[in-house]
Amino acid sequence: MKKLLILLFALALALVTGRLALEIPAVQDALLSRGAASMAMQGDRVQAGEDSLRVYVCGSASPLGMGQAQACIAVVTPDHFYLIDSGAGSTENINRLRLPTGRLQGLLLTHFHSDHIAEIYEVNLGSWVNARPAPLIVYGPEGVREVVKAINEGYRMDRLHRVAHHGEALLAPELGVLAAQPISAGEVLQDGDLKITAYMAEHPPIHPAVGYRIDYRGRSVVVSGDSNVSAKTVEISDGADLLLHDALSLPIVMPLAESLEANGRTRQSKIVRDVIDYHASTASLIELSAQSDVDMVAYYHLVPVPPNGIAESVFMRNAPDNFVLTSDLMWFELPIGSDQIVVNQP
Repeated sequence: MKKLLILLFALALALVTGRLALEIPAVQDALLSRGAASMAMQGDRVQAGEDSLRVYVCGSASPLGMGQAQACIAVVTPDHFYLIDSGAGSTENINRLRLPTGRLQGLLLTHFHSDHIAEIYEVNLGSWVNARPAPLIVYGPEGVREVVKAINEGYRMDRLHRVAHHGEALLAPELGVLAAQPISAGEVLQDGDLKITAYMAEHPPIHPAVGYRIDYRGRSVVVSGDSNVSAKTVEISDGADLLLHDALSLPIVMPLAESLEANGRTRQSKIVRDVIDYHASTASLIELSAQSDVDMVAYYHLVPVPPNGIAESVFMRNAPDNFVLTSDLMWFELPIGSDQIVVNQP
């Protein structure tokens, strides 16, 4: 017993001494220097090993969710980097994932709800600072020119101030201006071995809204944006390796709407009920998987984001084994020449 008391006293003394040491400026400065050196050495995430198609979840949430970033998916190969949507909070995740923003080639928008476009300029600024060699092209359905024009005009002073501060040699002014490129359903963007096909999404009354299928050297991923399951969804997903689809859990959303109404919060209840109209239910996605030959279905743009393990279990109720519930910073690797899909947790 005496030895135990002596040991506990020694541990307590060590903790107190350690905490006091952290208050010494020289110790603080040394730790900060080590931390700064570690950060400087990290750099961008390097795609090592075999050639592959990688898909990163930079934002998994819908507006009905807290603690996760809003919709954003990154598609990366050794020679390509495209983002699909740019919701609030997603730029931080892009940085945490150490994605190579200096070679970002395009931002693909599915539609113009705020949770899909909130951080377009943050993406533009970050990739500009990281030496993106050409203006960032923003692809999207009809209306994309209006959105891009407004962002360019709204952040004009920001660009002027940053160029004046850092100099044109570091921040070429023309590279800070976004370029808009309308894209229609059925239209194909070919970038070397990477093919991007836009398809019509069902998100009424938002029209047009699109989703995208990306094909790269025999591997493929479909990203829905916001959409109900439709014949187009089944068609574009057929034969795909991975489908990332917005997903709504009716067993969670309906009690929420009813509780809001019972407590006199009729406006909020109506909004929650309205959301059901134009997002795919988990049941409809399970049915989709039976109709199309898709290897893996990943729920994202979660309505709502499950706040705990019980809600996660409800969200995944009746889902087949090839279904995945995404979270921020999760990523998928699809090696070329293989049927394998590696799911990497954050």
